Amino acid sequence: MKKLSFIIFTFCLLFASCNNDNDDNVLQEEGSQKLEKMYNELITGSLVNSQPCTDPKEWAFTAVNLSACGSDARFIVYSKKINTAAFLDKVKKYQEAKIAFDTKWKIVSVCDIIKTPTGVDCVDGKPTLTYNHVIY
Repeated sequence: MKKLSFIIFTFCLLFASCNNDNDDNVLQEEGSQKLEKMYNELITGSLVNSQPCTDPKEWAFTAVNLSACGSDARFIVYSKKINTAAFLDKVKKYQEAKIAFDTKWKIVSVCDIIKTPTGVDCVDGKPTLTYNHVIY
């Protein structure tokens, strides 16, 4: 009887641990989808794909992701015609959610040094980040 109880206990423990891994995968996928949705909302709210760029002064940019070293790793261009304060608040919430997700799931990225854009220019009607090129 003890052997049967032990076998049932072992089977239940094994089943629970396998089931837990699947739950973690589902939770991680849901978190990833939530982040993707938040990012897509930032893109839509920035008007970068729906507002033609005719004057670079009507556009700005901000960092949306941080690299593993804490430097800016990805930037997003946005129209100054939007509610900038509300937009930047959404960017901050996205950044916080991304950091929490990466921390929870122990996701690490490379520690690259990314050039920070120096401005925005209009190229073929699209706002485009510009960079100063330093020649040594």
